[in-house]
Amino acid sequence: MTISAHIPEAVQCRREEVLRQMSDAQPDKGHPASPGATETAVDLVVSRTIEQALHSDDEVDRWIKHRRTSGLLETTIIPLDRAEGWQIDAQTGNIVHVSGKFFSITGVKARHRTNAGELEWDQPIIDQPEIGILGILAMKIGGVLHFCLQAKAEPGTIHAVQLSPTVQATYSNYTGVHGGSLPPFVSYFLDPPKERIVFAKLQTEDGGRFLFKSNRNMIIQVNEGEIQTLPEGFIWLTLRQISRLIRMDNVMNACCRSVLAGLFSGRIPNAVDRPAETKAGKGPQRETGAGWCSEPLSRETIDPRVFADGSWRSYADLVQWIDDMKSGNHMFQQRVPLKLLRDWHFNGNGHLVYRRHRYFTIVGLHITSSGREVASWCQPILDNISTGIIGLLVRRGLNGPEFLMQAKAEVGNRATIQLAPTVQFTQENYLDNEKLSKPFLFNEFLKPGQFTLYAETRQSEEGARFYREEHVHRILMLPEHLDLEVPRDFRWLTADELRFLLNMGEQVNSCARSILACLI
Repeated sequence: MTISAHIPEAVQCRREEVLRQMSDAQPDKGHPASPGATETAVDLVVSRTIEQALHSDDEVDRWIKHRRTSGLLETTIIPLDRAEGWQIDAQTGNIVHVSGKFFSITGVKARHRTNAGELEWDQPIIDQPEIGILGILAMKIGGVLHFCLQAKAEPGTIHAVQLSPTVQATYSNYTGVHGGSLPPFVSYFLDPPKERIVFAKLQTEDGGRFLFKSNRNMIIQVNEGEIQTLPEGFIWLTLRQISRLIRMDNVMNACCRSVLAGLFSGRIPNAVDRPAETKAGKGPQRETGAGWCSEPLSRETIDPRVFADGSWRSYADLVQWIDDMKSGNHMFQQRVPLKLLRDWHFNGNGHLVYRRHRYFTIVGLHITSSGREVASWCQPILDNISTGIIGLLVRRGLNGPEFLMQAKAEVGNRATIQLAPTVQFTQENYLDNEKLSKPFLFNEFLKPGQFTLYAETRQSEEGARFYREEHVHRILMLPEHLDLEVPRDFRWLTADELRFLLNMGEQVNSCARSILACLI
């Protein structure tokens, strides 16, 4: 499809309308947005609220359905010692690639000390000491900002294919370790000019299962018409279309959600004014087949300022709270050989398991593909024991919605503490577990009762390292009449404060970014 630079009158009118709204809303004091930030803000609001797009929603749905039926990966779980190209090191028991590259699975011994006590454990962990790139290209088409996503098949992906960033590449990928071609468009992200950067921050992977692993999350805007055609499997979508798709179960992959969290606006339209319908004795309900508020963001409900730079708020108190939480959490971690882990062992199937069948299992996987340069390969992959819950509690604040976040310590974080959602847990890990206490609001997010259910969907983990793992993403609203006392390691944050921390990099953990992306 040829991309036209013509800007329809409706798009131009919408842009002028947004610019007027932004000018009217700009406070007289504080730090006004720069011209570049204002232009980006207008682009994002228009892309989020206008119907015009290169492809209709129906066309997008058909395209995704087609991609899911072509170029599928076939996977078979195998013993780890039969994973070709990988070996279990005779001295350490670590699972490593024969080349010494890619990633390895080693052991880690951890001791977490707080004022409340001390907890010790050991576990396997993914060791991949390199920085990858998760990058999304943006370009105006017909005056409307579009984002380039690709339909990507990964070994552990639910539904075979999910939408991923334009570039999703480890250092090994974009330096050619795999022996194949370099990822398309990767050059746009290696050293982009400053004026092209919409968002570029280092963000951590799952700190509970990766050791010190970060990716650079990037959104890079190119000139209109600079890219005329896309390779097969790539598509241009507006922010409105992305928001629509992210409300569906397991359509947008974890890497894509991580990057899109950089566009988090913090708007919760209508939810604080219009509670979800309830049925007597059964707690909050939602309409069948509708996981989200039925009135999405529109030009009437969105505030153009949410994308603009120049916040007036002082963050000194917030930064002090985070520093206090870091100083009160001491995490000592030490790499140890897998064979020295006390609570983990290889079972009769040749898989590495926890002795009481909790947390996760590490299995071998054989993969075949008809649509890749490498037709087959093997690898280790983490298999979670069951579906988990990532939950966010929201309340009405004086200046808009506020989000209950926790300062959470994880063994794989460089700085120990990162901002996490209200809850992130797998229920089975806490059953008859003498070491672990159930987290704050565990029961309320497991079976919502007193809080209003605003949104719920299922989103899967990254399919290259985790096998068909998904988590319920559940957003609850705090009723105005309810006064909730929260522990000192929890804090209500405004959207401004969350955006500030997202732009600091490596401050907001992967689970929080995943659920915040569901609110773009």
